[in-house]
Amino acid sequence: MNNKLKIYTYIMLLFMAVAGLTSCESNDSKQDDPPTQGYLAKAKEILNEEIVLSTRTTMNGVDKTLLERGCPTKFKFEWNEEGGMILNLNNFTVGAMPFGITFRSTTKFTNLNNWEQDEYPGNGWVKFVGTDGKVTIGRSEAKGDKEGSGASVTGFLNVNTKQVEFIIDYNMMNVRIETFLQTIDKTRISRFDEEFAQYEKDLEEAKKEQGKN
Repeated sequence: MNNKLKIYTYIMLLFMAVAGLTSCESNDSKQDDPPTQGYLAKAKEILNEEIVLSTRTTMNGVDKTLLERGCPTKFKFEWNEEGGMILNLNNFTVGAMPFGITFRSTTKFTNLNNWEQDEYPGNGWVKFVGTDGKVTIGRSEAKGDKEGSGASVTGFLNVNTKQVEFIIDYNMMNVRIETFLQTIDKTRISRFDEEFAQYEKDLEEAKKEQGKN
């Protein structure tokens, strides 16, 4: 390889490296951009008041929910004056948990970055992230966030299809609540007690079958 070709090759490699870094920086900055007002308005319509979603609770990566369909879980969504969405989970307990857990986090909506767009293709997707969530035990109301708590929520919502998916990480004993991808059905709130009672009945049967009693 002659000197001119070596220099040309070096310049091209340097150019590609710089372009790659620029792309990454552009991708990261895009994630901090807020969605369009139209998307935010739809998100406020969808995620408001009490909604029942199916979840799995994991500890150290082990599914404690046991049932494939998950556990019916009641969340409450509110919005503050600054446009932040507040996600609340009040006194959540399932199976043999000795106490309930209450979680609260104020979230911020952003666009998806390039990698997330590959995971969630199509139009209508927005991302919401909450850090410094507050975790309390039992029926204690979680007021405000708690700086430095490490408790967090990361989720994705399609404002067109009403599909949602998010994970709450309590940052406590490696416990997480995973709300797997599903379509929101607001009529479930009227059937919550019935759904939860059936879940606990089926959970006991699953424990017997799996020898977990």
